Formats: sequence, structure tokens, C-alpha cells
Amino acid sequence: VLDGANNAVKEFYPYLQVDVLRITNNSEAEALVLSSINSNYDAILSYGESSAIVKNLSYEYPEKRFASLSDATSTSLPRNYSEFYFDFNPTSFLCGVGAYSLTDTRKVGVIAFSDDERVNTFIEGFKEAGPNGNVEVYFIEENTDDDTLRLILDILYINGSDIVFSLIGNRTDTLINKARELGGYVIVGDNYYPTDSTVILSVNKDIRKAVSRVIEKMKEGANGGESIALGIKDSVLDLSWFLNGESLKNLDDNMKTKIVDAKSLLRRYRYELVNGPQN
Repeated sequence: VLDGANNAVKEFYPYLQVDVLRITNNSEAEALVLSSINSNYDAILSYGESSAIVKNLSYEYPEKRFASLSDATSTSLPRNYSEFYFDFNPTSFLCGVGAYSLTDTRKVGVIAFSDDERVNTFIEGFKEAGPNGNVEVYFIEENTDDDTLRLILDILYINGSDIVFSLIGNRTDTLINKARELGGYVIVGDNYYPTDSTVILSVNKDIRKAVSRVIEKMKEGANGGESIALGIKDSVLDLSWFLNGESLKNLDDNMKTKIVDAKSLLRRYRYELVNGPQN
């Protein structure tokens, strides 16, 4: 966050003063936000768990400008509050394309929290790459225990999936460990896994670029009361492959070949998502 703020000042607004206030625990969050409001800041940007507090306080201080950066969106926003969110739908679509390119069985599994729209965009990407493929989806609750997660993964593999797409945040660690035991692979749609050869594709969220982009948009006069998406086009989200060195040695030759082909296909789809269809 600090790097992103400093980068925005350096590249765009050398006369802009940006201070980063760190919140170490929830109990001090509201007091720190109130202190910021009572200071001479022109605008207050929140990231992480403090966003809900900032949004609530923005109603009480209509003369101040507020913004948040998060993974979620709201349906109703105060006029002095801008909401910037990570748009994972394009990357989920690309993960679907990649999954079809990498599966041997033409069947993949999905594990996600309930009502996650990224599941549908993943399936769209999968079907775009291969209409004859099959996707089996399991929705879980946030309090689902680890043993149940492992059981679901077992069922998916028994039913023919050789790759599982995960949209369950840090709970993905449980899936990765179990997939490694079973000799399967995981694609992670909402997190970054740089060193594990079991994870053949994941999504990289660049917080530094995102914060810099938000400050740039706020300085340009982003309207309050709006939810503004940040994604592939803003260079704050992208796909990450970590298949080199020791990680690559752990893959069989068949998967290595598939990855080369999948990379080429994904580059084309990514280009079209950013720039439009090619002639």
C-alpha cells in the first residue's frame, strides 16, 4: 500500500502529500479513522477491514471525500464515497480457458463460497475453449471444516476431474495439500501462489498498482457514489505461472507440453479482453 501511494506521488502528482496510517487491530480502527477525518486530509482511502468503518463514517461527514479498495462491491453508496474493487471476472474467464487447455479428462471441478458469480465466468471460459467439457461445482460455507473440504476434493477426483478451480481464499491451502497427495492440480482464482507446482495457474493481485491507480482516479475527480472496477485493463490483476526451476521439474512431460500450448491460447484471449477482438 505504501509503495503504491509513493508511486502515485512520484509518477503523477509530485506536489501531492500522501500519508499511510497503519491499523494493527480492529479495536483502534475507528479511532484512527476519526482522527484522520478531523485532520486536514482532502480525501481518505481505506484498504482491508477498515473499509466498512470508513463507509459508515462517510455518512456522518458529507463534506469529506472517502474511498475504499476491496474485493467486494456494495449496492448503495453515499455521494462522497467511491468504491474501487478488484474485478476478478475476466481472470476467472481466462482460468476457465486455461483449465480446458490443461485437463486430460475434459472435466474439472470448482469449489467456491455460495453465490460467487466468478463461478459462472469460469464456466463460460471453459466452455468457450471446449464446448464438450464438463464442470462439477461444489458451493461451501465459510465455516466448512477442513475434513469436508478434503472429502469434496476426493469426490471431484473420483468423478473424473483432474484439475480443481478454487475460489475460497486462504482455505485453498487445504485443497493444495490434498491435491498434492492425490497427484492432481489446482487453479487458484483469487490468490497468488508463487512456489507450488501443484498450483498450475493463479491470479496475481498487484496492490501497489491498484493503490496508485485509485489515487490517480481520485485526483482526476472520480465521482462519489460509484463502484469502479479495477482489473486486467488497469494492470492490477493478471494470471501468474510459476513453472520454472524446481517447480517445473516436478511436472510430467505431458503437463509441460500442455502448459506451453495453454500459454499461447491465454495470451490471445487476454489480448482480446484488454484490446477487443483481433481482426
